[in-house]
Amino acid sequence: MPGIAVIGAQWGDEAKGKVVHFLARDADMCVRFNGGPNAGHTVEDDHGTARLHLVPAGALHPGCRGVLAHGVALDPWVLEQELAELAAQRRPEPDLLLSERAHLILPHHRLIEEQEGTAGRLGTTRRGVGPAYEDRAARRGLRLADLADPDLVREHLHEAARRVGGFTPDPIASELIRFQNRFADRIGDARSTIEQALAAGKTVIFEGAQGTLLDLDFGTYPYVTSSSTTVHGVSWGAGIHTDRVERVIGVAKAYTTRVGEGPFPTEDRGPAGERLRQGGAEFGATTGRPRRCGWLDLVALRYAHRINRFTELALTKLDVLSGLPEVRVCVAYRIDGARTDRFPASIRELARAEPVYEALPGWRGDVRKARSLADLPAAARHYVAFVADAVGVPVTLIGVGPHEVDTLNVGR
Repeated sequence: MPGIAVIGAQWGDEAKGKVVHFLARDADMCVRFNGGPNAGHTVEDDHGTARLHLVPAGALHPGCRGVLAHGVALDPWVLEQELAELAAQRRPEPDLLLSERAHLILPHHRLIEEQEGTAGRLGTTRRGVGPAYEDRAARRGLRLADLADPDLVREHLHEAARRVGGFTPDPIASELIRFQNRFADRIGDARSTIEQALAAGKTVIFEGAQGTLLDLDFGTYPYVTSSSTTVHGVSWGAGIHTDRVERVIGVAKAYTTRVGEGPFPTEDRGPAGERLRQGGAEFGATTGRPRRCGWLDLVALRYAHRINRFTELALTKLDVLSGLPEVRVCVAYRIDGARTDRFPASIRELARAEPVYEALPGWRGDVRKARSLADLPAAARHYVAFVADAVGVPVTLIGVGPHEVDTLNVGR
């Protein structure tokens, strides 16, 4: 059985959580390999709506083990709160394995983010994720494995208090030691566990956070996240070679959104953009901030495909486009008067990009009632086929509503 990577193909918020939860009904393991509580993966099923920040979306199924790999920046307090919220919904407690090599987000990381002003300047989620990854790279981070040594924990926090200030280390040390006592039997060698599952023929889903255009290297730098968000992040954040990944599913909305600052060529600041925002409930699951909205950008989507080599696409929120007289799609850019299909590395060049649109016919009717491709209006089917042909990747999953059953599996 395959390793399956579910990767955001835009600027995040593509409904990866819903896609992962749908696929994980037949999976044995679901692995988060990057990001931290800045992720907001929403799942709507018979238990209600779960907004996940650390727990893998697939782990909501009792038969699917959830793994937080070493590439995840783990906030212990957020994880405990999230598990309490899931319990309040009367869900089975997720079977979790936490990588002993995962770095921790600590209270002073949030302080650093506020002191440096990066939250406002870059539009981050104010969760301390960036400073935690910075400490990791600077070799001064605290990992889950370290919590078994109380003296080391206290030394680390006292040193951080001298460097950063603004917090009292001993109470935080006590909290971390309490967390270690609670989760000791769930902290271990995640990389080997994942490798063993794959070798045994188990189905393992790798759940990406954020999206390709927010990747630290391939995204719209510096308006990016602090981790690897592409399929290559599976190696970076889980220690598993990408040759173990047989399916790479790129998740894209039927339109485009972005949270925070940075260039966004197809953004619509007029009535159409507001209609997309309201129709798609485009408000951040982590921050509650309204998302910037615009038309589907095929230049960016083809760029994401070149990086990830998607084997298939999941096109979500097709229902939000229902009722529009026409649907616009960006097929190229015009930069400084020249037409191009290249996605620039320079954010100043990207900011000058003017979208070249093609108008496709709209459709009427409530597509949320569709349960097969044939149930969709002809214009909606044409739209899906147009996207697949333009990117050169088949669309195998179509989202027509927020609930897990509102997903059309149209085959590979």
